[in-house]
Amino acid sequence: MISKFGFQRLKKGALKYLVLECLNEKPMRTYEIIKSIEKKFEGSYRPSTGSIYPVLKGLVEKDLVEVKVENGKKIYIITDKGKKELEEIKNKSLKLLGDNAKFSRQILQELLQIAFYLYNNRSKIDENNIQKIIQHLRNCRNELRDIL
Repeated sequence: MISKFGFQRLKKGALKYLVLECLNEKPMRTYEIIKSIEKKFEGSYRPSTGSIYPVLKGLVEKDLVEVKVENGKKIYIITDKGKKELEEIKNKSLKLLGDNAKFSRQILQELLQIAFYLYNNRSKIDENNIQKIIQHLRNCRNELRDIL
């Protein structure tokens, strides 16, 4: 079972990747990064500014991202070192996913969306519906066994 600390580390690592991926598309302000990530998750996950700022700070400290101020607003720009880091992360994940990486990546993205959705709605999960959720996930796993 993944601990709260473990999930926070996973979330921070995923956010690091997502932020770099967004900035690889174009320079962005914090709000634009949040909106871009939300769009990638089709609205099921929206990072808070409280979770984005520490990630951005870490990326800037590691010279993976630089900051420019335009009209009093910070614009974050991926550096060459950041692009290299993003490629390394992608290559590591492709190696982990094996030969069918394209499809496996899509599946993992869906699973991550479910995990973020459950985490973001954890206050709504009580003892009654936790058993329903677990049963639904077990049924899904059984159906996947039948497919594979």
